[in-house]
Amino acid sequence: EIKRTIPIVTNEIPGLIDIVNEFTKFKREISAIAFNNGSPLRAIDLHHQTYHIISSTLPSQMKCSAIRSVASAYASAKSNGRPATHPFLFKKSSALFLWNKDFSFTGKGLLSIATTTGRVKVPFRIPSFAKADFDSAVSYDSITVTGNGRISLCLTLNVPDPVGHVPVGIDLGATNALVASTDDKTIFISGCKQKVINQKTRKVRQRLQRKLAVRKAEKKDTHSVRRFLKRLGRKQHNRTKTFCAETAAKLCDQVPANAVLVFEDLRIKQPRKRKRRAGTNRKLSQWSYGMMIEVCTRKAQRKGMAIAFIDPAYTSQQCRKCGQLGNRRGHNFTCSCGHSEHADINASHNIRLKFTVLRSSGLSVNQP
Repeated sequence: EIKRTIPIVTNEIPGLIDIVNEFTKFKREISAIAFNNGSPLRAIDLHHQTYHIISSTLPSQMKCSAIRSVASAYASAKSNGRPATHPFLFKKSSALFLWNKDFSFTGKGLLSIATTTGRVKVPFRIPSFAKADFDSAVSYDSITVTGNGRISLCLTLNVPDPVGHVPVGIDLGATNALVASTDDKTIFISGCKQKVINQKTRKVRQRLQRKLAVRKAEKKDTHSVRRFLKRLGRKQHNRTKTFCAETAAKLCDQVPANAVLVFEDLRIKQPRKRKRRAGTNRKLSQWSYGMMIEVCTRKAQRKGMAIAFIDPAYTSQQCRKCGQLGNRRGHNFTCSCGHSEHADINASHNIRLKFTVLRSSGLSVNQP
């Protein structure tokens, strides 16, 4: 079973935005208590300290949901290695509605949801691309409503168990976005167009940032420049997200149904002794490695494919024919044994072969 989120389209619901604002206000009020001077409280302890003390017009179940979401926000920050250093502000308004407690679907095709004026029943529509997921859902979990009225439904789906017989080595990069290789087939997806657009966006952002610095020095209004910078960042993020989704869809459609997608376990750390060059940092910041892995994982789960990671050491330097260290210059790879081919194709085959060898030996596939 996997969880997915799909949008729900409705007309304007009276009182819905009011309860979203009240939900966010309650989270902000209890955030300082949850922070607890750098030792965040657990959900049950936060509940005891806030439920009967801080008044709110929220229904009791939604107050409990707000308390759990605040406690989980601090717990997630700690587990991600970035513990909170100050109370969270929760700037973006949103509210969580639980299935059969705060919302439900009636037999007449209506959405029944809690508002400040009580339960309201409204007609709803599921977009065509998400209709199959809605109809085949095992259960509905929750609804999230943002401050601008967008509604997202979290549901649970049944997917086939991954088999993972055919290994597919996948090499990710900035210029060549994805190169995937099986024993007899290679899938090549270029990222040149995406890279050129990102470079243009970076130059525009640099020009705007210089303009912003000048306005700040002259103590002039900077609202319009900051707003344009934010809009530029959102457009680039959405463009990258769309590109990753299209790439993952092409990959999962062209590989065998019983495949196991093998990626490099790249954990890029900051250098300790010396700083990287500005150009290197720029390339790494524009490379959507994490998003590509995340989207490919979601697509593979839907198709019943397995995911694996291997240690990336020497995958781009070894020859896939003889195993010796070769010579890589740009996209060209040559070896003293006489083998030569595209460097990313050679790397993707090395990733596949390394996974195959480690799987047959019984060792962990991400072991050095």
